[in-house]
Amino acid sequence: MPSLTRKDVHVEISLTEGSVLKCTLVIERTSRLSDTLNKRDKDFIVMLDYEETHHIINKQHIIKVIEIESLELEEPVAI
Repeated sequence: MPSLTRKDVHVEISLTEGSVLKCTLVIERTSRLSDTLNKRDKDFIVMLDYEETHHIINKQHIIKVIEIESLELEEPVAI
């Protein structure tokens, strides 16, 4: 059942050590993604990837965030 106060935002996040995560971030329904990331009272965000693994990320380690349509797995390339 969808929440009345929160919404899911699918994102691709690039981190300082070079990894890229495709995850879902749950934010307040009335907030934008940028508002959530710029909140000074929270240093960490919790995200859920497509394998349903939770990630707790320090916002200081985020280089880039791109909002994406969904957490679809990429199709394997035939060789």
